[in-house]
Amino acid sequence: MAATHSSARSAVLRSALLFAPFLAVSLFVFVFIALDGVDRGMSGGRIAGLALVGLVVLLLGYQVVQSLRDLFSKPVETVGLVDRRWSRNEYFLFQNTYIFVDKNVYRLSPQQGSEVELGHIVRIVHLPHTSTVEMIEVVRQEREATAG
Repeated sequence: MAATHSSARSAVLRSALLFAPFLAVSLFVFVFIALDGVDRGMSGGRIAGLALVGLVVLLLGYQVVQSLRDLFSKPVETVGLVDRRWSRNEYFLFQNTYIFVDKNVYRLSPQQGSEVELGHIVRIVHLPHTSTVEMIEVVRQEREATAG
């Protein structure tokens, strides 16, 4: 479990380090547009720019704050039924597997995704704010009954 623990923490740290520079640039642009609007007067274009850049700042800020919170948080455990399982291609390069357990979505590594199926009862050890999975194990391989 030590290897997965450090791997989950490093994934959260990578996320914070990836998004922090974009947050800084977006925040700089937001302040620049706001100060320019104060000096020259607010126009429709400046207001639209502030709204768009402000939305980007909020989204990036949320991601960075959640990642930083997880760096200093203890893992939590969730046990539940896999209600939904799906895969999706990211950036046309990577295929990620996602599961929906106890009203939360978890992204699994390819190895973890191959072990978990729809209807399994799983125990997930994850970081609380980003739901980054440290460890997952199948508790019971119980499938829902199908009609037919």
